[in-house]
Amino acid sequence: MAIIDIVLKIDSEFLIKEIEYVGEMKEWFKHSLLFNSVGKNIQHLLNTSIKPEGGILEINSRFFKYQRLEKKDEVILYLSESSVLLDFYNQAINHVSEGVQIFDRNGYFMDCNPASERLENYNKEDFKGKHLLDLYDLEEEYSTVLTVLRTQKAVANRCDRFKTSNGKSLTTVNYGYPLIIDDNLYGAVVFESDFSLLDKMKNRVSDLATYLENEDTVNNQHLYKFDDIVHLSKNMKDTIHFAKKVALSDSSVLIYGETGTGKELMAQSIHAFSSRRHKPFIDINCSAIPSNLFESLFFGTEKGAFTGSVKKQGFFEMANGGTIFLDEINSISLEMQAKLLRVLQEKRVQRIGGSKYFKCNVRIIAASNQDLFELMQKDKIRKDFYYRISTIKIELPSLKERKECIPALANHFLNNLANQYNRDKLVFSKEVIDLFLSYDWPGNIRELQHAVEYSFNFMPINLTTLKISYLPDYLKLSQHVEHKLEKSCKKIKALKLEAEELGLKEKMEEFEEEVIRDTLLKNNGNITESAKKLGMSRQSLQYRMKKLQISSSGAK
Repeated sequence: MAIIDIVLKIDSEFLIKEIEYVGEMKEWFKHSLLFNSVGKNIQHLLNTSIKPEGGILEINSRFFKYQRLEKKDEVILYLSESSVLLDFYNQAINHVSEGVQIFDRNGYFMDCNPASERLENYNKEDFKGKHLLDLYDLEEEYSTVLTVLRTQKAVANRCDRFKTSNGKSLTTVNYGYPLIIDDNLYGAVVFESDFSLLDKMKNRVSDLATYLENEDTVNNQHLYKFDDIVHLSKNMKDTIHFAKKVALSDSSVLIYGETGTGKELMAQSIHAFSSRRHKPFIDINCSAIPSNLFESLFFGTEKGAFTGSVKKQGFFEMANGGTIFLDEINSISLEMQAKLLRVLQEKRVQRIGGSKYFKCNVRIIAASNQDLFELMQKDKIRKDFYYRISTIKIELPSLKERKECIPALANHFLNNLANQYNRDKLVFSKEVIDLFLSYDWPGNIRELQHAVEYSFNFMPINLTTLKISYLPDYLKLSQHVEHKLEKSCKKIKALKLEAEELGLKEKMEEFEEEVIRDTLLKNNGNITESAKKLGMSRQSLQYRMKKLQISSSGAK
C-alpha cells in the first residue's frame, strides 16, 4: 500500500476541487462514491470536522489517517488507510473465541471472525456492505448493535432472538461496545455467544396457560411492595398505612378504585407484606376468562372429564397457602359467584370430573372499578358473595385526588425508560409538569404512564429535557382549551365590572363589535364565511358592520 493513498484538494468554501489517487485504481473500487464528490462540500463525505493537526477520517466505511496542508486559496488533505486500526480489528477478531462482528456507524456490516461465521452459518463476503436489518429478521429497537450506535454506550448481557438471511433461527447473548476515536463514533463491535437452549423454551414461556401451570414461576414471580408505591399525598399515605394493618390478617379484602389507579399493585403489596408472602400469589383477570372455561380454570380438571381434558390443577390448588387476586370481580356471573362462594366457605375444591377434594387455604383479594354495593342492590352481585369477599374495603384515590404524587410518578416512569434504553437521566420542563398538574387524568396512573412513554419515543435522543412539543396531541390540546377557558373567564369578569360603569347596552355593543372584527380577520375579510361562523345571514352581518362602522378587513 502506498504511503499516501488519496489526495483531496478543497477550496476556501470547503468544496472538493480535485481527487487524486496514488497506486492502482482497482484498489479503490469500494470508494466509487468519491467519483461523484467533486464540487460538493467535504462534509457530505464526513461527519467529523477536519482538524489542523490531522487525525482519522472515515469514508464509506474505510478508515484513513490524514495530514492537512493549508495554502493560500485551498486546503490539501493527504489520506493513507490506517493500518493501525486494521491491525487492531484483525487481532480482536482472531483472538476471541466468541463470535465477533463489526458494523460501521450507520449499521452496515464491515467484518467478523470465523467463530461468528460458524455460529450463524454464513460467509462474511456475502455480508459485507449490507445493513444489519437486511441481514437479520428483527426489530430495530431490539438490536444490540443499533442500541449501541444510538446510545453510544455499551450494552451487556443482552439476549437477541432473530432469523439470519438464510432463515436460520438463533438465540444469542450479546455484549456490544461503541468504537469511539477522538470523541467521534465510528461503529460498533458485538460479541455473541450461542444460547440456543432459550430458543427451545420460547413456546413454553410465550403461552399464558403454560405460565399458569408452572408453579415455580408463580412462586418466584416478582411482586411489588408498599415501598414501590409513590405516596406523597396525605390520602395515599393514609391508604397505605391502613393497608399495612390489613395485610397482617387473613381477612378478605375488596379494593375499589377507578381504572388505572393501581389496584393490582396494591394487592401485590398486601400479599408481600403478609405472612403468606412466601406462598403463591395468583392474579386473575375475571373479565378475560370465557364462561365455558371458568370452572376448569378455577377448580382444575381430571383426565377424561371431557373431550381433550388433562389432569391439571386449578387456580385454587395452585394458590394453596397463598393469595388469589380476583381483578374485575364484578364481571363474574351470578352462577359462578355461587360456586366460588361454596369453595370459600368449605375451604376445599373438587376438580371437574374428579371425586377427591383438595384443601384450599387461600386469602381472597378482589378488585373492581365499579361500586359492588350498588351492583348488589341491583341484583348483579349476590349478597352472600359480596359480604364474603368484602370483609375489609380499601378505596384508592384517583390521580386527580393525589396531585402531589404526579411529578414523582412521571419522573419515575421517565427514568425507568431511560435506564431501559441506556439513556442519560431525563427531566421534564416546568411547562410539562404544570400541564400534568392541571390535567384531570381520567385514565389515572396508567394514562400518565402511557403519556410519558409516548413522549419518550418522540423525544430526540440527544436531549435530556422533555418538553411540551413531545406530548400526545390531546394533552397539548387540553392545555390550549384550558388557556382559552381561563382567558374567557377573565374576559367575562372584566365585562361584568365594565358593564357596571358603562351600562349593559354599550358594553354588549362593544363586545359584539370585537367578535365580528375577530371573525372577519380570521376569514380574511370574507363576509359570507364570517356570517356562517357567526350563525347569521350575510345581510344581517352587513347591517351590523355598517352600524358599528367595521370594514370587511375588520378595521374600524
